Amino acid sequence: MDAALRSAVDARAGEFVATLLDAVRIPSVSLTGEGIGEAVAFLRKRLEGWGFAVEVHETASQPIVYAEIGPRDAAFTWLSYGHYDVYPADREKEGWRTAPFEPVVDGDRIWGRGTGDNKGQHLALLNAIALWRETKGELPIRVKVILEGDEETGSKPLPGFVEANRERLAADVVVYSDGPMHPNDQPVLLMGVRGILGLEFVATGAKRNLHSGNFGGIAPNPTLDLIHLLAEMVDRQGRLLVPGAGFADVTVTPAEAAAVKAIPLDREGVEASMGVPPTITDAAQFHERLMLRPSFNVSGFSSGYTGSGQKTIIFKEALAKADIRLVGGQDPKAVLAAVQKFARDKGYASIEVREIKSTPASRTALDHPLVAPVKQAVAEGFGREPLVVPSLGGTTPDWVFTKLLGLPSIVVPLAPYDENNHAPNESTKVSLYLAGIRSGLAMIEAFARQGASR
Repeated sequence: MDAALRSAVDARAGEFVATLLDAVRIPSVSLTGEGIGEAVAFLRKRLEGWGFAVEVHETASQPIVYAEIGPRDAAFTWLSYGHYDVYPADREKEGWRTAPFEPVVDGDRIWGRGTGDNKGQHLALLNAIALWRETKGELPIRVKVILEGDEETGSKPLPGFVEANRERLAADVVVYSDGPMHPNDQPVLLMGVRGILGLEFVATGAKRNLHSGNFGGIAPNPTLDLIHLLAEMVDRQGRLLVPGAGFADVTVTPAEAAAVKAIPLDREGVEASMGVPPTITDAAQFHERLMLRPSFNVSGFSSGYTGSGQKTIIFKEALAKADIRLVGGQDPKAVLAAVQKFARDKGYASIEVREIKSTPASRTALDHPLVAPVKQAVAEGFGREPLVVPSLGGTTPDWVFTKLLGLPSIVVPLAPYDENNHAPNESTKVSLYLAGIRSGLAMIEAFARQGASR
């Protein structure tokens, strides 16, 4: 990397951190709409100040901020993405150490909602672009940026925006930052993400609640029916057993198997983050489960009476919410149909299975030609060789880039493994944030070389 750029990152570190703190102070909770307008205004002002041409696209939900910078006739175009919305946070109910929207810098840590997910991640790349222009003048590439406000609620407006702007979003590669790094802060290149299918199970029985003494053993019990169905869907090892959607229906390629085998497992780091030992201790199996296999999780269950004392009642209804993390070529609609068929075939006709939300999985080939320059740039930014891994365990709307636009997409996480996104005491590290800025600068150089070689 250019020496002037590297020294500028160190010299301006305080300014870059201040920008992140300003962003975190804005709640921007997509679920409620709180702070959304202020967040959009903040981004617009900053981006325009950095030289971007900025547009705010209204949607049926939260606005999408779109920005472009650099020569229109550049030989290489980089498309990036981020989301300015954050997950809800309540200090008293959730037990935050600090106020979630009053960020605190403590040594290398920055505490606050959105520091890791996702304000600190997209601001690192945006600051890199701004610093390049201030230090070296005109960019040698074209950069396009999408910042949405609905990622935490399912990114529903994003596919329509991308579909309507296919030509404007033409690019050579998509590179953006989201998700956690390896537990030992080793950088990674994620070549895909798991998708998600959110489900609701509604079990119904009698027309009214029944006395368990008068009707127990002879009346349908929705609560027990629902428990049995959920238990039949997954084994004690956590493998989804639904035919056509399960663990055994997914093929892991030799290249993918080799990639996950090369990823070290920091058992102590994982245990420290969770507070309990992982259920899988073999490194290859651990990462295969997280990246290449579907998983089933029950995220909510509601039925009956849980107050003081006891009510001996067979309740007429039970409800469960669950999510299946999708991988590879799994289609959300096909997986939903498979779960519904499984319930019918197992004799649970009284249980309705509904879709809450869905996002397809996404994957870019591990040997794509642009992996090498991105890998080199990240190595320069972090001073460490990154791992190239098949997938993020979580979900982003990566599919809109790989499937709707047909572009290669590489995710470069900049948040620590223990960022606690969606949980109390979310944080990032100053050192990783600055490494992300250096990586962004190195990527501009790498992509400029790619364009010049054509």
